[in-house]
Amino acid sequence: MKSPFTIIVLLLLSLVTNAKVLAQSNSEASAQEPFSVLAQRLSTQLINGIESLNAAPEVEREELALHIVSSELSPHLDLRFSSLKMLGKHVRHLDQQQMAEFTGLIESQLIKMYAKVLIEYQNSEIALHTLQTNKGRKFAEAAIQINRASQSDTQLILKFRQSETGQWRIYDVVSRQVSQLSVKRQSLVLKISEVGFEQLNQELRLRKQNQI
Repeated sequence: MKSPFTIIVLLLLSLVTNAKVLAQSNSEASAQEPFSVLAQRLSTQLINGIESLNAAPEVEREELALHIVSSELSPHLDLRFSSLKMLGKHVRHLDQQQMAEFTGLIESQLIKMYAKVLIEYQNSEIALHTLQTNKGRKFAEAAIQINRASQSDTQLILKFRQSETGQWRIYDVVSRQVSQLSVKRQSLVLKISEVGFEQLNQELRLRKQNQI
């Protein structure tokens, strides 16, 4: 049974998510959100999320982390570009239907992976530090400074790519100087080499169905 604290947090996050969806639908015709504004907003939301995880009972942190990533990061993920990066040379052997299915299935895996990253930063001092790199080249980064007394300081970095329509979307998260996309790519490429792409997709279908 969820504690009253977690129920309140989930309700608040749901309200924020609904408000975001409404705001997005009302502004589709307007100019795209500037990178600096989007980066600061998402970074602040993640900082607040980590602080909520710190206050939540340990047994409920995984579920709460999944909810935070699903509501805050997931709407901004560039799933197709992330999929292309993860599959690498294997992309040229796939048809459009296979690629589209993989892109849809991989979202839940990325959400779980990024949720684990948030949980790793419990009991940390967090500060916002936003920066843009490769200006004008369609790629940028936003960094959150993480300070822990028992470990060296580190950064949680959100890596963005700008679409043809000007929208900035997240394609990777770097935690402790490790690209989470690269980690996932290594496991996927190994799996494809062992069992083939169709079997990989089948396993992803089962994981999504069983919420593994």
